[in-house]
Formats: sequence, structure tokens, C-alpha cells
Amino acid sequence: MLTLLTGLLSSFSYVTSDLLSQRVVRIAHPLRVVFWVLAVGVVLIVPATLLIEGLPRGDDQWRSAAVAALSGVVYVAAYFALLAGLRRGDLSVVTALVALECAFTAAFAIAGGERVTALVAVGLVLAVIGGVLASLQGRTKSAAGAGWGLAAAFLFAVVVVLYDHSQTLPALSIAAVSRVSSFIVTVPLALAVARGVAVDRRNARLLAGAGGLEALGLVLASLSVAAGPLVVAGVAVSQFAVFGLLLGLVVLHERPRPHQLVGVAFTIVAVSTLAVA
Repeated sequence: MLTLLTGLLSSFSYVTSDLLSQRVVRIAHPLRVVFWVLAVGVVLIVPATLLIEGLPRGDDQWRSAAVAALSGVVYVAAYFALLAGLRRGDLSVVTALVALECAFTAAFAIAGGERVTALVAVGLVLAVIGGVLASLQGRTKSAAGAGWGLAAAFLFAVVVVLYDHSQTLPALSIAAVSRVSSFIVTVPLALAVARGVAVDRRNARLLAGAGGLEALGLVLASLSVAAGPLVVAGVAVSQFAVFGLLLGLVVLHERPRPHQLVGVAFTIVAVSTLAVA
């Protein structure tokens, strides 16, 4: 149950962060957005980690720290792919494709020997179907971001698997090491490719909020993976597509299409099934 709760809260934080980031990435280079979001994460996560957990101790924890650092490198590529998709396509379609992260995560977990019960398998299938149906709007103009969305799904699944292989570290330490690694990689890329990191004051406020929510999502995702099993954590964390639809209903007063409502119903059943399993 803890895996589902932290995973779902993580997905809600992520999608809210994405909604804020999308407003900026339409007018600024994606690497500038990556820089500011990660910078906020470093400021929030690293001091708290040092205060609560301190530095890694022992050879096992330092090896896990190395894996967590690798996950941070992959995270930069995944987050860039997500923002590139959001810059070109619709939020609903891109997030639906990124939600297929859970399918990639499950494939990696099963390939690694993790046993999957029939009930978990049913929940996994329902979650994938629900996430896609809830987010697709059938608007072909968003097809430009489809490739980036699929790339982000694959890369985020790799990040989840690397988190799972860092478990001798506490969850907060995994998030901190990953975030520092991501930031170190991003700084030279942003300066060289985006030719600077400056944004105006209004966009800076949006990115500060996006960075705080993204950092919270990262910590919650680490807790979800730590609680395990990996398949359930991957599915729960990937439900941000459905939360995107729900935020549209409540905040933006959107009118969902029938297949989107069916997708939400599928997802609710899937989460309940996984909770029972």
C-alpha cells in the first residue's frame, strides 16, 4: 500500500510540475528549463539529505551512490525528451506516451527475474490501457512530440530500474545523489547548447514551482521503489497522465471525451487491483 501511495503522490507532483514547465518551454530552450528545475531540486534535497541521513557509509552504500549518480545522468536525457515533446506536442498525448514507462519498467523487472502474480499482471495491463485512454485526444497535430514521448518513457523506466539497484542507500540519499549528478551534467550542456540559462522573473517563478514539485516527485518516487515491488512502483509512478486529465477537469474545466472517462475508470480499477495484490 505504501508503494502505491507514494507512487501516486509522486505522479501527481510530476504532472503539476510539467504543467508549469510547459508554459516556459514553449518560449525557452528545454535545457534552460532543465537547468532551473534541477537547480531548485539541488537546493531543496541536498541540504535536507545531509542533515537527516549524512554521507553514504561503507562500500555497499558508495556503490549504490555510483548507481544513483548514473541514474541522474539518464534522468537528464529523460527529462529533456519529455520537455522536447511538450514543446512540440499536446500535453495529453505526450504524457500518455510517457505513461508507457510502466510497461518498460515491467519488462525490465520481469527480464531481471522478478515474479509477477496474475493479479499484478491484470493490474499492470489495466493501468497501461487506462493511462493511454485517459490522455489521448485524437488530435493529430500533437504527433510531432510522439517520438520524444516514447523516448522519455524508455529513459524514465531505466531511471526507475537504477533506483531499484541503489537500495543500500536510503531513499532521500538516492534522490540527492541523482539530483546532484543531473545538475552537474546539465550545467555545461545548458551553457553550450542553450547559450545561457537566463529567464525573466515571471518564468523564473514558474520554474521555481516546477522545480519544487519535481523534487518532491523524485523523493516520493524513490520511496515508492524502496517499498517495492518494482512492477507496482513503476505503474503507480507512471499515472501522471491520468492526473493530467483530472487537473484539466478541476482546474481548466475541460470537457473530456468518452474514451477519456473510460480510461480513468480503467485506472481506478487498476490501482485498486494492485493495492489488493
